[in-house]
Amino acid sequence: MQPLLKTLAAVTAVGVVWMAARSPVAGDAANPADHSAHRSHQVVSGLESPARAAPRGNGPYRGMAMQLHVNGVSAYDHYHRLIPEIAELGADTVLFVVHGWQEHAGTVDLHIDTRRTPDAKDLGRLIDHATQHGLRVILMPIVLLKNPRNSEWRGRIVPENHDWDGWFRRYRDFIVHFARIAELHRVDLLMIGSELVKTETYTERWLRIIEDVRQNFRGKLGYSANWDHYQTTKIGFWSRLDVVGMTSYYELARKANPLPSEIDQHWARIKRDILAFQQEVNKPIIFTEVGWCSQEGAAHEGWNYYANQKATPAGHEEQRRLYDSFLRTWAKEPAIGGIIWWEWDTSDGGMDDFNYTPRGKPAEKLLRDWFAETSQSKQSANSTAPSKNP
Repeated sequence: MQPLLKTLAAVTAVGVVWMAARSPVAGDAANPADHSAHRSHQVVSGLESPARAAPRGNGPYRGMAMQLHVNGVSAYDHYHRLIPEIAELGADTVLFVVHGWQEHAGTVDLHIDTRRTPDAKDLGRLIDHATQHGLRVILMPIVLLKNPRNSEWRGRIVPENHDWDGWFRRYRDFIVHFARIAELHRVDLLMIGSELVKTETYTERWLRIIEDVRQNFRGKLGYSANWDHYQTTKIGFWSRLDVVGMTSYYELARKANPLPSEIDQHWARIKRDILAFQQEVNKPIIFTEVGWCSQEGAAHEGWNYYANQKATPAGHEEQRRLYDSFLRTWAKEPAIGGIIWWEWDTSDGGMDDFNYTPRGKPAEKLLRDWFAETSQSKQSANSTAPSKNP
């Protein structure tokens, strides 16, 4: 792949980083398609050789998600302590979430805000830190809106005047920037997008994105679909990817404090549909965001972290039941190529917390037990595998 080798030679030499040229006015976005005025290059020391090593692990991914919000501080300094914590939980994978920004769902100003998103050096150090702790790395760049109108989110992006050419040009630069970092630091899996529902109808544009990414990254590729928008009638580019990603924010109960049997019944119906889809695409499924806030009512709208923002014993028990039911449904399903829990962050967690993290909550013990069980199963499988002749 000659273009890839040329790109990697250049990136290895100078550590090219795509960033928006910023004016002092907050929210003023640069045009990433304008090479002369709006790209800058910086030397990043310590970048690794582009030679790709063998994967660090095998089998389904079992991990935790980390969102990397920097807000003007060093991402490495702020987040590196979480890596050994995730390893100590028993996980074998960490999913790093990094962000691009646009003003709202109608603008064509997607850019990397270097005050909010880790630079190439810091992100590379975090990836290397994770691999040094025995973790496989998934990188998932996502788009966030600075000033959403009403209830807008990235799934509602439709550029002004339907300027899809302009939007996809910017998105291509955005995702290729992270593909180059992922290649240099031997990321195992790159998600080329997440929950960009309105864009997904443009199959040919996405196929070109995938081709451009593969010219810069030799690892596995996936896309993280919204929980209700993964079907082949809605996404037409699954065949060009290695894995199918999807979130898990289904309605699993109508009211707060559901019984485990009610949650299980909802999952049984959902599972039938997902497994039928998996047989159609014949790709392993990775749940990229498995998680619920420790709030009463989390089973009803798992995505809605604003719904009931108070910590109660019943809310923590509802979170634990949701974790438990998910594992009963999916943990031993062969079609599942990975389960990533949402999320592990810098908060203290605990019984006064009502957000997604399981830290210091009943769900954490359940998670630790499951990680330990899967780790033992892997070790047992490896020990009984026939040895290769020298």
